[in-house]
Amino acid sequence: MRTPATAWPGGEHEFELRIGELRALQENCKAGPEEVLNRLRAGTWRVDDIIEPIRLGLIGAGMPAAEAGPMVVKLFDQHPKVDFKFTALTVMFYAVMAPEDDRVGKPEGATSAPENGGSPAFTATGP
Repeated sequence: MRTPATAWPGGEHEFELRIGELRALQENCKAGPEEVLNRLRAGTWRVDDIIEPIRLGLIGAGMPAAEAGPMVVKLFDQHPKVDFKFTALTVMFYAVMAPEDDRVGKPEGATSAPENGGSPAFTATGP
């Protein structure tokens, strides 16, 4: 699933890991997607656990590979590594766990609650 626009040292981008990108991630990180996600969460990540989800996520969302790879590596060398950890976690979370129907905003067919809070008034009656 595609992430919402996410701010990171490279600007603001959407990321998506489709089946091809997930297979490349497994190959490049020598681990499955959930294992990479868990290493990021546990703080036992390796450099490629951060770089590859971001690079491949940019490619999956439409950025040319020839642009994504050099950009991520260059930025990774110029910024604190922790600046990239949240982005990699976000990309991996959306790839592994985000439900397809998790839409931002009001569900289809939902109506707005009345301005008074949406609940009918209640007045207790005494004996």
